[in-house]
Amino acid sequence: MNEPRRSRRERPVPPPRDQEASTFTTILERLLAVIPGSRGAVLVDSDGETVDYAGILEPFDLKIAAAHWQIVIAELRELEHFGDSRQITVRARSRGYIVRRLPEGYGVVLVLHARAAFAASERAMDEIEADLCVEAGWDRPAGSAKWFRVDVETLPPEHVRPHRMRAAGTWQTIEVLGTMVGLRPREKGFRVRLAGGAEMSLVRECRNRWFADEHVDPVASRG
Repeated sequence: MNEPRRSRRERPVPPPRDQEASTFTTILERLLAVIPGSRGAVLVDSDGETVDYAGILEPFDLKIAAAHWQIVIAELRELEHFGDSRQITVRARSRGYIVRRLPEGYGVVLVLHARAAFAASERAMDEIEADLCVEAGWDRPAGSAKWFRVDVETLPPEHVRPHRMRAAGTWQTIEVLGTMVGLRPREKGFRVRLAGGAEMSLVRECRNRWFADEHVDPVASRG
């Protein structure tokens, strides 16, 4: 007799919050939804105080982690060869961390499973950084990358080559102009032109998530 199939493991329920949720909460929750292995995210100010947070870890633990990494950011800022670093990624024994510097001394700290830190999507981090900057009224750092989640339909049977993309409220046919090189394993990239004439780069990451380097209307659903 065959054993019953195991159900997918449900994500743990977040503990009770110790502060009111805000728009920043929604942005941080979206970051957790698109980064596999993530457990918590914190927006922290220049003094190490938590502005907002999200995740399945205890609020106290998240706030302590954020304060610690803000100290590290401040120390790196004083070093000649690391002063301009925008992000650090660390794998510790039991957890991984991604720390992204933001304008005006702020930062976002992402806590992950130890093996997940170096596999996290840079494009997802870029998009969340842009969302945080818009919400806070900051100018994005000069030279920062710009990637945006998009809805893309692919052609069978491989479902790799893009066929249509949702833009301006409708599905537009894509003309593939060429392919991109130098991407991570399992990523696919294309230079494309939409029916309206706009050209952009499209990259498909794992879990069939697509990113464009030009802004179009928000995707219908995220996660």
